[in-house]
Amino acid sequence: MGLFHPYFNNIADSMMSKIRKELDEKRYLDTVIHVFIAILLSILFSSFFANIKKEIIITVTFLGSFLPDVDHLLLYKKSRFYNFKTFLRWIVHSSRYRKYFELFHNFPSMITILILLPFIYIKNKLMFMLFTAFLFHLLTDLIIDKIVLRNVKHWRFGV
Repeated sequence: MGLFHPYFNNIADSMMSKIRKELDEKRYLDTVIHVFIAILLSILFSSFFANIKKEIIITVTFLGSFLPDVDHLLLYKKSRFYNFKTFLRWIVHSSRYRKYFELFHNFPSMITILILLPFIYIKNKLMFMLFTAFLFHLLTDLIIDKIVLRNVKHWRFGV
């Protein structure tokens, strides 16, 4: 890292190594992080949009938090798994499954959502919540991929 005193750099490198190892060994932490972010966004949206029922906010936020992973189904189509259960187990436990261009897990999707968010906010608050949660999912995956895989070149701009 090289930003601080060598002692603190060693601590920071050690912590990053530990986080990287945990995420690599236990990919389900990725799902836990998505749930945690969905809960935080639900609380945040509930305070900003008091006129919308909390149940609706929670539903929309959780839907937006997990909708981006639909593109993993394209991997199932391209892969040679015996059944869907083994494919899901592989996704949960593997940190190296991003081999193909995915419909949502890429920079153009993130940029498009960022550009559209102000317009969506003006038109429909629930869609704003959905797309904000969607964007946070992608940002989280990008950060996790940077930590675990140590690069994000698979988050490319095209097929």
